[in-house]
Amino acid sequence: MLLIASETIRANRTLNDVVREMSFTLSFFASPATFGELMLGRSRRIVLLTENEVTSEFVRTLRAAKDRAPFGVIVAADRASLRSSRQAELVDKLASYDNIEWIGSNFDFDRLSASARRCRRRMLRVSRQELESALENGQIVLRYQPKVERSAGHEWLTREAEALIRWHHREHGLIGPLEFLPEAEAFGLMPKLSEFVLHEAAKQQVKWRNQGVVLNSCINLASSQLGIPDLAGTYRDIVKEAGLECANFTFEVIEQDLADTSAPHLATIKSLRNHGFRICLDDFRVAASSLGTFEHLPFDEIKIHATALKRAQNNRTALAVLAAVTGLAHNLGMSVCAEGVEDEKTFEFLKTIQCDKMQGFLISEAVIPSIIRRVYSSKEAAPNSAA
Repeated sequence: MLLIASETIRANRTLNDVVREMSFTLSFFASPATFGELMLGRSRRIVLLTENEVTSEFVRTLRAAKDRAPFGVIVAADRASLRSSRQAELVDKLASYDNIEWIGSNFDFDRLSASARRCRRRMLRVSRQELESALENGQIVLRYQPKVERSAGHEWLTREAEALIRWHHREHGLIGPLEFLPEAEAFGLMPKLSEFVLHEAAKQQVKWRNQGVVLNSCINLASSQLGIPDLAGTYRDIVKEAGLECANFTFEVIEQDLADTSAPHLATIKSLRNHGFRICLDDFRVAASSLGTFEHLPFDEIKIHATALKRAQNNRTALAVLAAVTGLAHNLGMSVCAEGVEDEKTFEFLKTIQCDKMQGFLISEAVIPSIIRRVYSSKEAAPNSAA
């Protein structure tokens, strides 16, 4: 999906972070003419406007594009301020769109990300039949993002790859999971999709091993699946059938819904772990409510969210908290992985908190299996070639 933004916010780091997080293709416009060109065609897109772009020319372009393809609009300006100016009539015209978000001029990552997700969700038009057909006809594919680990000799080695699901859509091309997984959840198709991912990841592991590439797999597990009876037994059978060990797989779960240690679905996590699977607490943001979560739950690893890393690099208190959390995890026998590592500055910062693993665009984006095989290394690897 395309995200179109004005040249005036090209240098905004938050915008670039959201684009990478959500796998958008980013384009900029410097004039109404270039904006009009970007709005041609039938691709789905989200438009990010500043106060300067709330003009009659831009609004006319949006109206002309309305019948060609679905789009969302995010306005990075104060709505009340615009309404009190000469632009009040244009504000009313923008407000007539069903898919519009107002985030203010001083937006941050969370606000922009949440608005972009809501815009994208409103554009989804996926049926159960389409999803089932995609699964049956080989349109659902996996991409793999390497995760590197610091060895005893302090070199970074590639030992795992996260299996990430994509849909090779005939009309829209390769689309990411947030484009269709909400529908899969609603249609009750997540168990089938997750079994597919595990089957494919297991087959890929076998292929890699036959080529001399020894990599374990990380797989995301939706919270809705944690209530499935004997999920652990089913997954164990899939892995054993492929001739692999459960320890070759890590299931990543988000901390949402895990605060209540008496909740029934925690029995599923424990059962998975008892069968030998590794469990990772994903998207850990080091919030106060999170600190007690992994002290008494069966995790082998925590994955620090990129936003927590950024806060710690710019705030001494946040740094002290993150370092303490890392130390606590190590004392509890857990490894610590940093996600969203995109630059050398962050890579160097990880040394100060004794992070064990890292994953992100500095290492590699999610790629097809053959690329993983080509760049795989079991020897010393620099940050830019660790994949």
